[in-house]
Amino acid sequence: MKTMFAILFSLLAMRSFAEDVAPSLGDELSAMRTRIEKAFRRVLAEESLSCAIIGTVTHVERTFFFLQGNDAALKVFSKGRPQLKVGDRIQVSGKPSIEGGRIVFNAEKVEKLGTSSLPGARKAGADDLTFVAFSRDDYARDINWRVVEVKGRAIGLTESGFAMDINDLPVTVVIDKVPSFLSDSAQTRPIVKVKGVAELILDQSSIIDASRWVMGVKVYVAGLEDVVLEPDLIYLANKHDVRLRIAVVGAFVLLGALVLVLAFYGIRQARNRLRSQILMGERKRMADDLHDTIEQHIVGAGILLQLGKLKEVADVLLRAKKEMRDIVWGLKNDDMMRLSPAEMIRQYVREENKKGMYRIDCKLSGLPEKLDARLMRDLSLILREAVGNALKHASARKIAIVSEPNGAGGWLLRVSNDGKPYDPSTALGVDQGHFGVEGMKARARRLGAKLSLCHDGHRTVLTLEKQ
Repeated sequence: MKTMFAILFSLLAMRSFAEDVAPSLGDELSAMRTRIEKAFRRVLAEESLSCAIIGTVTHVERTFFFLQGNDAALKVFSKGRPQLKVGDRIQVSGKPSIEGGRIVFNAEKVEKLGTSSLPGARKAGADDLTFVAFSRDDYARDINWRVVEVKGRAIGLTESGFAMDINDLPVTVVIDKVPSFLSDSAQTRPIVKVKGVAELILDQSSIIDASRWVMGVKVYVAGLEDVVLEPDLIYLANKHDVRLRIAVVGAFVLLGALVLVLAFYGIRQARNRLRSQILMGERKRMADDLHDTIEQHIVGAGILLQLGKLKEVADVLLRAKKEMRDIVWGLKNDDMMRLSPAEMIRQYVREENKKGMYRIDCKLSGLPEKLDARLMRDLSLILREAVGNALKHASARKIAIVSEPNGAGGWLLRVSNDGKPYDPSTALGVDQGHFGVEGMKARARRLGAKLSLCHDGHRTVLTLEKQ
């Protein structure tokens, strides 16, 4: 008899334990609030036991899915990608565990029972989303892992979807594809209504403290149809402002392109003008040189022809040929133009001494370091004219070119020779077909210097004086 009572007592105890931690497969998830809490306490005590639950799938991710009954919801982890879809009614066997202070379920076996309509979405504001409960009486009011409908202002895109603000509560919406009207949400900040499964992000400082703060909320959304735009005046104004900014930026881009085109055109025109000015300058230089030298030689040759002086005409034409060569040299001899006046004179002396018919010596000081190309050309042609006159009219064999300082910033240049003296006014006069003196004086004036030719009965000296 005692044995029978013992067996009966054991059966009753086993039945009570099974009802607490291992409910039958037919139990509804909505009827398991007390059992889940008891399982939760056993998990904390490291006494987790297997059980089975039934519910409707409300959302599916890669490694987990959500189940919901009438008033309760669970997050269920699976070993592989769940072969489930929203609306499946399933039975899950497995063990509970703890994640972030909440009891979750680890599935070992999933059996489909059919399909079911989804639970109605619960409208949730900031207060609903931040409510956290663990006691048996309040568990049904906890919003965690339930299908909810929230409304707030979208504030920008994230890697997993987009972000919302609901009365300063940060909400992250997880969705595979973001609606196109949210592409500029950081600027337009539209109000959107979202339906999905809510998951509270809790402060992890304590596992069982029921007063912990909600740090944020994730809302898992199945598709685009669950995100609805509700435009307001702020959104419309921001949208208009974004379009206005785009228009302004576009206008500035076009204006910048126009400025670049005009700048390029202006630079090109400036280059063309500079090229034209250079060409005009060279033409004017040649015209001046022709007027100062060649034209005068031609006029002189004409006068001599009228007088029948053929030998003198030949001399004038030879001289014109030499002057023409000098003019062309002035166009092409750019290297000499880069020399200093003293270097230019020394180079000229070396070239003339190579001929071996006469000797030129130079002793130079006081000359400027640089002259511009035109003035350097004028100085060179004055020297050539002076040397040519010494050779032709004085029959010189030795010529000396000497320069020295002349006051502050001035200089003095003399060209003398060992030949017979000649009267420049007679030998180089117009009646002899020579106009070189006038050309030299014109060039001297451009140099800002004074040119003089004189003889003292022993020699003829050309002096170029720069004050």
